[in-house]
Amino acid sequence: MPNIKFRASRRTLTSHAGLSIIGQCFEIAGVDSIDSRFPTTLGMRTSDVIKSYLGLLCLGMSDYDAVENFRRDKPFQQL
Repeated sequence: MPNIKFRASRRTLTSHAGLSIIGQCFEIAGVDSIDSRFPTTLGMRTSDVIKSYLGLLCLGMSDYDAVENFRRDKPFQQL
């Protein structure tokens, strides 16, 4: 993921605009490295669950069931 640079703009940003910054924080924190410590044989990787839930929290949604609305959302999946 490329580094994000901030600059002043007159453009309108959506509530999802900050997710790319959160994605960079996940990379820096090494969230993917947790998978080797908590392996799973079925379903989603542990890191994917963590990223999904924290992404929802950043959007102001505290209920994990809200992830259903983002299953086909490409920017959210790239988080």
